[in-house]
Amino acid sequence: MKSRTLVVILVLQAVLVMGILSQANAEFPKCCDSCRFFSGAVVCDDAGPKCRDGCVNCRVVQTSPKKTFRCADARVDDGTPCKPCKKY
Repeated sequence: MKSRTLVVILVLQAVLVMGILSQANAEFPKCCDSCRFFSGAVVCDDAGPKCRDGCVNCRVVQTSPKKTFRCADARVDDGTPCKPCKKY
């Protein structure tokens, strides 16, 4: 009975994680210069004086001497590389 309970918990956890990551796919920015890949997910980890257009999860990471923001959007790693942002 214990192994059946463990299997049910693992299946439910996998469904929950996939649901969270599928929601995150819709919120990933169009370009990202600093992508990190881990555990089947891609995280845009760009930092700068403001978040780029399309970033949903913008966080303040430094307040002094100058305020810095970081985009913390994520998506499922489907093998598609992150498109770098154009430098002007």
